[in-house]
Amino acid sequence: FFSKSNDEKASFTFGEYGNSKGGFTAMGVEAVAQSVEGVEAPYDLVENFVFRCEENGSGMEPPWEKTPFPSAEQYVVHMERVLRTLHEISAIALGLEDRHYFDSFYTRPNGNALRLAHYPPLPADANAGHVRYGEHTDYSGFTLLHQDPDDSAGAGGLQVQDPQSKQWIPVSPIADYGEAGFVVNIGDLWKRWTNDRWMSTNHRVMNPEKGSEAAKKSRFSVVFFTGPRADAMIDTLPGQGQSKHAPISAGEHLAQKLARSNV
Repeated sequence: FFSKSNDEKASFTFGEYGNSKGGFTAMGVEAVAQSVEGVEAPYDLVENFVFRCEENGSGMEPPWEKTPFPSAEQYVVHMERVLRTLHEISAIALGLEDRHYFDSFYTRPNGNALRLAHYPPLPADANAGHVRYGEHTDYSGFTLLHQDPDDSAGAGGLQVQDPQSKQWIPVSPIADYGEAGFVVNIGDLWKRWTNDRWMSTNHRVMNPEKGSEAAKKSRFSVVFFTGPRADAMIDTLPGQGQSKHAPISAGEHLAQKLARSNV
């Protein structure tokens, strides 16, 4: 799909990045670093296709079978199964009496979205300010990332920031039992839920070295973003102390972030 002409890809564009139908977003539209209030940044060197679940069951807009990625439906089914397990583990870890505590926040239509990201070969005119994906925290719940298997320090790729030293650390893909593992990021709403006990992860995707073989290649990642339904109110969980954050609906928080990130 990403090798098609811009006109062909644009036929799957249904609005700005973050719109309710998902679809294709061309490079030049998103500057994710601007999702942090007060930050100005150039657009990211990425294009993507997003699926948004908007109805009960397998309902999608646009329907799965009319997209270039019909197998994505089954991928989402498996990721939502993994997500339910993560929520149960989280409820136990946070001392909640009901291990299904988070189920009610994720009834459909929820904020889950699958993003297929393509980072094209590094443009020759890319300046120092342009990176493949600027530093940011994810906006909502957990993010389940299947990263490019070629990520490495020299080839660019995913980096996370150590919250104490502020140093950036490359995240190399880990294969276990012959299968690539997933990276799980904590998003902003978990920071609010846990009253800063669980902090959202600051991360970025850096460029390969100019002139390197990696700079001539595309990078791909499969990102399953998760989030509660838009009207769910996010407040400090029981047992997490006096609230440091004002309650906010998941939809309002997400809208604020998306509005800042669109160029």
